[in-house]
Amino acid sequence: MKIYDRYITGQIVRPMLAIVLIALAALLAERMLRVVDIVVGWRGSLVVIVEMLGYLIPHYMSLALPASFFIAILVVFGRLSRDGELDAMMASGLGLHRLLQPLLKVGLALLVITAITQSYLQPFSRYAYRAALFTLSNVSFQALLRERLFVTLGSTTYSVEGLSEDRSSFEGLLLHDDRGGGRSVTITAQEGRVVPPQNNEPLTLELSDGVQQFVPETGEAGKAPEGGATVRFRNFTSDLQGNQPGTFRPRGEDERELTLPELWAGLSTPVEGIDDVEIESEFHGRVVRILSALTLPLVALPLAIARRRARRSYGMVIGIALLVAYNQVLQVGEGLADNGRISSWLALWVPFGLFALIGLLLTWSKTTRVPAGSGTSWLDDLLERAGERFERLVSIRLGRS
Repeated sequence: MKIYDRYITGQIVRPMLAIVLIALAALLAERMLRVVDIVVGWRGSLVVIVEMLGYLIPHYMSLALPASFFIAILVVFGRLSRDGELDAMMASGLGLHRLLQPLLKVGLALLVITAITQSYLQPFSRYAYRAALFTLSNVSFQALLRERLFVTLGSTTYSVEGLSEDRSSFEGLLLHDDRGGGRSVTITAQEGRVVPPQNNEPLTLELSDGVQQFVPETGEAGKAPEGGATVRFRNFTSDLQGNQPGTFRPRGEDERELTLPELWAGLSTPVEGIDDVEIESEFHGRVVRILSALTLPLVALPLAIARRRARRSYGMVIGIALLVAYNQVLQVGEGLADNGRISSWLALWVPFGLFALIGLLLTWSKTTRVPAGSGTSWLDDLLERAGERFERLVSIRLGRS
């Protein structure tokens, strides 16, 4: 690697890593409040909070890495332009195409990291986060249970008359699960014991001598509800919601939990429980975001190079606005494609093509056009005229008052 490539790569990577850490801290801070609320509500520990936040890092990393790379280019080359280092580089024979080479190499490395994150880390961590929520809700049952007190976990309320010292057995259980729409399940039992969970299996209750009552959904006015039942049992095994216990669902019932190769296979072979349009939009959305890493230098570098005698530089503002708008358009397009309203090619690949085209046009314009000699631009003039007009309007209104 040549001296110039090492210098530019170092100048870009250092602030990029700093911006990534700041962005991750900001993104996780908002989510941490909800995670802490969930974990504390289920009587979890600090270790559980850290573990669950760790599962969220791949998701936020796929957002923070491209944004930090883009902003680092704007910041670094804006500084090089203001300090005259860029002029010295160009005077030595380095053109804009040569300036782009180390940025494209960093972009290629970023593409590989994003591909690994989007293809494998993000789907598995998303599933692990949901599995952790499932396990947390089951493990915390024994810690919350109190004698002659009503305890609510989610939609289920519990009460026991007596509890052993090791909290493994109890007497006089009342369990009521509200399932919405008027539906509910109520269980009473003379005694029972708690069976600890193993692997992905839920915590279960082994109950003796009790009654289970099903209340159906509220019927229409004037009609009695159908489907209610009351069952007496000698022995019954239940999960915490009064259902027959089962393990946590396998990975892949949500398209966002599928890896990129699994999504590719799902384009030709239907995946049970997931619509074809959801598979298609998720696959194209991930591929577009991965490939977008190579288009970022094409947009950021021309905007970062300021006019030498310009009174203002708008590259940073315009660049960030373009990046935010591009991300929002992709999110909206993915939602529309996910609902089957428009094709994934139109919703995702057209915005990608337009963003890449903007980058190519900006690069071509900065490469082939000679900068104007004056220190003003059309945007300077427009803002100056708008400011003068605003001042006149304010003075007129103040004069009338």
